[in-house]
Amino acid sequence: MRVLAVLVLLAATAAYVRLHPPPDLAVGHGALASCPAVFGDWNGTDLSFEDAVLEELKADDVLVRRYVLGDEVAWLTIVYHQNRRYGAHDPRLCYESQGYLLAPLGLRRVADGSPDGLQVNVFRAERPRERRLVYYWWTTRGLVTADVDALRQSMALAGALDNRSWGAFVRIEMRLGKGGERVTTAALDDLTARVARALPGVFAAAERRPGR
Repeated sequence: MRVLAVLVLLAATAAYVRLHPPPDLAVGHGALASCPAVFGDWNGTDLSFEDAVLEELKADDVLVRRYVLGDEVAWLTIVYHQNRRYGAHDPRLCYESQGYLLAPLGLRRVADGSPDGLQVNVFRAERPRERRLVYYWWTTRGLVTADVDALRQSMALAGALDNRSWGAFVRIEMRLGKGGERVTTAALDDLTARVARALPGVFAAAERRPGR
């Protein structure tokens, strides 16, 4: 009877969790809720982060989304911090911990419609049978930068003057496909430019949220 009672309890718990799933902290329920799921012909699907990763990031909101355009697949990650939580982690450590070998490719300027374009950090991540091209940058109020120290200084100043601040890390990556790095770079540039144009509105909406 005791075993039967335990089995019934486990079944009831499983049914409850299925009907009332916990909120996924990696789908932009908070500050990132207004991030578009569609960019032109790129269609997005929300993904999940492991709980351990979320705990390590200590973020106020995280969005992880897969975008698909034909045979091209890209992944967007945004990690949002506020109130002096700098959140300026080094994304290269994530890849190295997964067994990737990294090849830094310097800086790249993406034509996003702004006067000077968007400058991003670029590296290639490789492991057996898989290669990825990764763009990343940071942004805060009045600043979009590939320089993490510039982000920290801007957030520190905002925190001192306004007693509040926010910052976000943005990463977009794609697997290198059959077309080679040139084709992948062109597709990655396209999605990056679209995301960069949308983010100011996303972060402006986040600042207007109650409690900010």
